[in-house]
Amino acid sequence: MSFIGVIASKKCFENIKKKVTEKIKDENINFIQINLRSIENVKNIKFETIIIEDNLEKFKNHQEILKKILENTQYMMINTDKNPEQENIKKLPNRITYGLNQKAMVTVSSISETDILVYWQKSLENREGKKVEIEERRIKKEESQLLKTYEILIIYTLFKLYHKSIMKEM
Repeated sequence: MSFIGVIASKKCFENIKKKVTEKIKDENINFIQINLRSIENVKNIKFETIIIEDNLEKFKNHQEILKKILENTQYMMINTDKNPEQENIKKLPNRITYGLNQKAMVTVSSISETDILVYWQKSLENREGKKVEIEERRIKKEESQLLKTYEILIIYTLFKLYHKSIMKEM
């Protein structure tokens, strides 16, 4: 059983959870939203992946708990547009940065109304030990799905980590 912790707004959390669970059906994956109300209750859970979409300034009174959670996780994904200067996080292994800046490991080459060109800039081993190579991938947006750009980057990265083929349409 894999636990994925998500530090994000309720809507972002629900969008990620819905899209990943509908595409990765054969996995036993549990999503847990981490917020100021739940952080005390999840401090002893061993997360396989932590996604940090929100600004971590909100958790300044919970730094020790957050540090403990992050040290015990296998993969940590962080939005570097919202969290550019997190020194304690820079030292963690298997840190995956994402955002619209060109220094992020997972970024965007171009965005249009119908698709997004995602650029994976650094190779990494996924959870099955297979190498995720550098690539650029065009992802078409479905008209019915109103995912934000950051949510697309998160979902794309989760598919790569959990070794699932990336659907052309998100």
